[in-house]
Amino acid sequence: MTFVIISDKIYMVVMALFKGKKVYEKEMDLLREQYKQWKLGKQEKKDPFFIIYNDFKDLYLKEISGGALKLYIFMGFHARNWTGELWISTPKFAEFFEKDPRTIKKWLAELEEIGLIKRIQTGYHRVANTFLLPY
Repeated sequence: MTFVIISDKIYMVVMALFKGKKVYEKEMDLLREQYKQWKLGKQEKKDPFFIIYNDFKDLYLKEISGGALKLYIFMGFHARNWTGELWISTPKFAEFFEKDPRTIKKWLAELEEIGLIKRIQTGYHRVANTFLLPY
């Protein structure tokens, strides 16, 4: 009789191949149920949320930088629901993301350039009104 020593990773891969789909059904059902319960719980608590519609993927996702995308999502969490307006200064963005304000300005410029936001400065040394734009 011959014994072969194999690593734990190789053993797990081999066992996974032999288990088949049935073995994973319980785990997949559990994951589906966990997600459903999480979503229902959020709805019951009426937790605030920010929607990004599916066409965002086709319109922007391939081209937008990671930093600008993070900033856009952050802005979505803080924008007024019916107007899309928010008032957060560049230094506050920089503090949250732990980035230099110049980096934040670059991300803001990118978001304006691709048409996701509009910033209006109403006075010298005032926080800009930022609007999320429909896409």
